[in-house]
Amino acid sequence: MKDYVLREWRLSDVASLAENANNIAIWNNLRDYFPHPYTEADGRQFIEMVLVKQKPTTDMAIVIDGKAVGGIGLILQTDVERISAEMGYWLGENYWNRGIMTEAIKEMVDFAFTNFSLLKIYARVFDFNIASHKVLQKAGFEREAVLKQAAIKNGKIMDEHYYSLLKSQWLGQVTYRLFREEDRPLLEELLYEAIFQPEGAEPLPRDIIQKPEIDVYIRDFGNRRGDFCLFAELNGKTVGGAWLRILDGEIKGYGHIDSQTPELAIAVFKRYRRLGIGRGLMNNITDLTFNSRGYNQISLSVNKANQAVNMYRKSGFEVVKECGQDYIMVLKKE
Repeated sequence: MKDYVLREWRLSDVASLAENANNIAIWNNLRDYFPHPYTEADGRQFIEMVLVKQKPTTDMAIVIDGKAVGGIGLILQTDVERISAEMGYWLGENYWNRGIMTEAIKEMVDFAFTNFSLLKIYARVFDFNIASHKVLQKAGFEREAVLKQAAIKNGKIMDEHYYSLLKSQWLGQVTYRLFREEDRPLLEELLYEAIFQPEGAEPLPRDIIQKPEIDVYIRDFGNRRGDFCLFAELNGKTVGGAWLRILDGEIKGYGHIDSQTPELAIAVFKRYRRLGIGRGLMNNITDLTFNSRGYNQISLSVNKANQAVNMYRKSGFEVVKECGQDYIMVLKKE
């Protein structure tokens, strides 16, 4: 369980913001525009400025035990640099050396790459700030350059270290794992996400997954022949899943072919869609199915209006039947 919460700033944070930010040890590591001494008036001015910015926000509070004890934010670049953003951060001294800042940076990176059209996030760190160097490295950033005599702080001229993380590197951190018994609630969430809902349409009720023809895709998962599931994880968070099941009982799947063909269901949580994670899940589960589980083909059902149709076609699935608004598609082992 996390020791902190990352959330938007609130006016009620003014007192705790000032209490934790009013520290020369913090100011020494930041740009001079960060106030010192840091008063409640400074905190109120900052939060009011943040609250009127266009959404989604680029500034988050780091909250521990209900109190804002640090901050992390992005400066979105403009013009030809609009595909990148600079990240800045600080944390109250009482909370140093607990791994909180590393995890907060990872979470902010996820937020940045899934909410803005960015290809790169970078941070500039004073040469002497060893702790910040280590935090960025643990969060997956790489030192791209050392900027000689690029800054002056407290009257001392110093080098700045330029760290960066590319979106492609971030996506390269996706890992895959198999289904575990405790994953059943997670599988329910993904089943709901797997249901096609057109953009702008009224969301379907969550209890739709309890309908027998839908619930059959996960009921007692792991206890039937052919049950097989992979989850995709990014920074320890499950972002999607793909699973196979043979549905040849009284209630058959929408993509049913025969009793020897497992049907594929796949879902990625909305925030992580259009990043290639679904394709990665599909490629991994189909490769494992054909190479180690002895099946010769996989089927699926997909709404004709779903953009995933193109992904399935590019991956070798072919339409074998049309059922109203849906296609039944099949991928055969080569």
